[in-house]
Amino acid sequence: MQEFHNLTDITIKNSFEQNQFIDWRTQPKSYKTYPEFFRRFNLDDYEELKFIKNFGKTTYTKTYGKDEVKLRANPSAGGLYPCEIYIQIRGIKGFLSGIYHYESTKNSLALIHELSLDGVESYFKDTKQQKFIFLISNVYFRSSWKYGKRTIRYLLLDTGHQIASIYAGLKLVGHESLLNFDFDKKLLNEEFGFEGFEFFQTSILSQEYKEKEPKKLREKLVNVSACDYQIREAFVEEFYEKICDEKSPEISKLNFLNEFSKEELQETVNKRRSIRAFKKETITKDEFKFITKDIFEFSLAYGIEIFFVNNNIEGLTKGVYKNVTLQRAGDFSEKASNVAFNQKLGGNSAFTLFFTSKTSSNYVQNSILSGFLAHIINLRSSYLDIGCSGIGAFFDDLCKEFFETSNNILYLQAVGR
Repeated sequence: MQEFHNLTDITIKNSFEQNQFIDWRTQPKSYKTYPEFFRRFNLDDYEELKFIKNFGKTTYTKTYGKDEVKLRANPSAGGLYPCEIYIQIRGIKGFLSGIYHYESTKNSLALIHELSLDGVESYFKDTKQQKFIFLISNVYFRSSWKYGKRTIRYLLLDTGHQIASIYAGLKLVGHESLLNFDFDKKLLNEEFGFEGFEFFQTSILSQEYKEKEPKKLREKLVNVSACDYQIREAFVEEFYEKICDEKSPEISKLNFLNEFSKEELQETVNKRRSIRAFKKETITKDEFKFITKDIFEFSLAYGIEIFFVNNNIEGLTKGVYKNVTLQRAGDFSEKASNVAFNQKLGGNSAFTLFFTSKTSSNYVQNSILSGFLAHIINLRSSYLDIGCSGIGAFFDDLCKEFFETSNNILYLQAVGR
C-alpha cells in the first residue's frame, strides 16, 4: 500500500502544480436512497432501535444563501460523506429480521433483504449468528469528485469517524462492539450489486444471537446507485483491489467513553461540531488528560505513533512530543501551522496531534483507527466545550522533516479554544 500512499503526498513542490477547479454545481448526491417501494421503518417507533439515529443523524443545518448544508453526527472531509451504513438485524420483537439500509435523512431503515436461513455472517470466518452486524461502505466518487487520488486517505479516515459514531451509539445502550476487517468484501460487494462504485470497508458486530450457521444470501440485492451520477477513478479502484487482501485482527478491546453517563454522552453526540477557528486560549493539563485518556496507549498497541505540538496547554512544557515524551521544548506554533498546509488551526490550537504509522504497519487498519481515535477525542472535547477539527490536508514531507520520522503521516487534529 506504500506506493499508493506516496502517490497521494502533498509536498511544497506539487502543491504549486495543482490547478484543479471545483465546480460545486456538479457535486454528486451525498445520500443513498432506495426507491419508494422499499418498505421503511421509522426508528422512533422501535425503542430497541432508536440508538441507530446517533450513527449519522443531522445535528445542525447551515444556510449559505439559498443552499442548506446538513451537518451530521460524524464529520467528513469536505462535508462529502462517502460512507453508507447497512445493518443486518435479528431477534428484535415485532421487527422483521433482515438487511437494512440506514437513511439518516429520513430517520428510517429501508428493508432491502428479508432473512430466511441466510445472512451476511457466512461471509465472515466466524459464522455464528449475530443480533446486529453493521457494514460500512464507501461511495468513493463523492470524495474523488473533489480530492482525486488523495481520496484513498479520506475514505479510510471518514470510515474511522463513522465507526466511532456507531461505537458511541452502541455505548449509549450498553451494547458491545467488535470491529472486524476480515470478511469476504469482494463477494459481498457483488451480492449487494455495487458494481465497483461502492465497496465495503469494515464492519462492527454486536451481540451474538444463535450458534446456528446461516447460509449465504439466497439472492443478489437490487442494484441502486448511491450517487445521481458517477465517474470511475481507476486509482481508487486499484487501491481497493490491493487492500482487500490486507489481513487485520479483530478489535474487541474498545473501551472508550466510559467517563460519560448516558445523558452526558447523548448530549455530547448531539452538540459535537468541527471548529473553524480558535481564540488561542489555554486549556488546562487536566483537560488535556481527559481528552486524550487511553488514546496514546491504545494507539501504540496497534502500531500508531502520535506526535503532538503543545501550543497552549497550561502546566505542560511547550514543545514537540512523541506520544507523551517531550522531544524538543519551545514555541512551535508557527511551524505547526506551516506543516498543516499553512492552516492557522494547526498553530492557534492548544495542541495539535499528528497520527503516524511505520511504513511496514497495517496501513488500512491504522488509517481507520486514526479516524476512530480522532472522533473519540472530538466527543470528549465537545463535552468540555473545547473546539476540535480534523485536518486531512498537510505537507507530508514537511511533517516528516519536522518530527524527524520516516513514518507515514495519516491525520492531523487540532484541539483548543
